[in-house]
Amino acid sequence: MATLRRLLPVTLAALVAVLLAGCQGGTSTPPSTSASATPTTTAVQPTRPPPTLSPRGELLAAYRRSWQVYGDALRRLDPSRLSSVFAGTQLRDIQHEVADQKAKHQPVRVSVELHPRVLLVNATDGVVDDTYINHMVILDPSSGKPAEPDPNEPVHVHYSFKRIGGTWKVVQIIEYRRIR
Repeated sequence: MATLRRLLPVTLAALVAVLLAGCQGGTSTPPSTSASATPTTTAVQPTRPPPTLSPRGELLAAYRRSWQVYGDALRRLDPSRLSSVFAGTQLRDIQHEVADQKAKHQPVRVSVELHPRVLLVNATDGVVDDTYINHMVILDPSSGKPAEPDPNEPVHVHYSFKRIGGTWKVVQIIEYRRIR
């Protein structure tokens, strides 16, 4: 509202100037065809904070982000961002997985169809259950094309999260079974 109050006098002054210029009757000068420097105004929208997610929404967003970071690490064979979404022994396990793929010079395309459900969420702990469809494949390092067929298989997992420093991090992944 304060911004609108500041823009109102400028807008009115510009309007009066345009009206006065148009009311100069009796002149024989043809109207100019060049672009005028008439000030333009833009409606200023108040900035709104991003919508806050429910605790379940936050946990599901953290779950999806963990997959994105994991996929990026395996594709680029770079574990540097894993600690932003994983912690504890799960972080070490995934770092070893990326190191193993790097030693073999085998990047991996992580592609999954997620179907997550939140089983538990409180101030410090969360559990997400998912039966995702696995489309992960090893890539040929020179061509970047899949070096194996798409497994296209369902996998049932539980992801356990801890809120660490205000951020949800995966601390344990339990794979129950591959469903065939």
